[in-house]
Amino acid sequence: MLNVPGISTSGHLLPPQAADAVRVVVAGSDALARAGLSSILSGLDDISVVDEMEMDQHLAARLRMLAPDVVVCDGEPGTLSGNAATEIPLLVLLNDHASAAEALAAGARGVLSRTATTARLQAAIRALREGLVVLDEESSRDLPRARETVTMAEPFTPRELEVVQLLAAGLTNKEIAQRLGITEHTVKFHVNAILGKLGAATRTEAAVQAARLGIVVL
Repeated sequence: MLNVPGISTSGHLLPPQAADAVRVVVAGSDALARAGLSSILSGLDDISVVDEMEMDQHLAARLRMLAPDVVVCDGEPGTLSGNAATEIPLLVLLNDHASAAEALAAGARGVLSRTATTARLQAAIRALREGLVVLDEESSRDLPRARETVTMAEPFTPRELEVVQLLAAGLTNKEIAQRLGITEHTVKFHVNAILGKLGAATRTEAAVQAARLGIVVL
């Protein structure tokens, strides 16, 4: 379908973009739910809905062309694989909090309940644009190890704090090395130290644990 400025691929008229607005694409398998979510977000002064998209095999390619700041997905984690190849922050709205871990594993950078208030949704979108991880309390309770108290026997070094912030933003070791001006081997050393201090087995789990400590999330 031909993309016309100001009109979504679903044919809906989109509001004009504010200068510093977060550019958002609303995605999901339910057209009615997409329209409702788009309507809510379009009413916020600092958010601009640039399109609504169905979750299908063409989603990733269309997202790359539009390059929004954030994708807000109303749908189950199993439909997210088409977006995993993109580097656009993905916020997933879920009915079932137990699906939070699956959504994060599929590439989501944020998870909220579908019943989240407009204010929380707005804050989450802005946080994702700034490279943070967003996880509401209800969803975090159902993540692996989430019921345990997160403690650190040893605090992060200043460099480890820099690395964990970038790790939580979804950057690879190579990208972190380029950003910080250090070698990829050094980044790997810091990542291993971060995993050990957080008691995490994977990068995703480390991001979640750091979020629960308030290190990388609102």
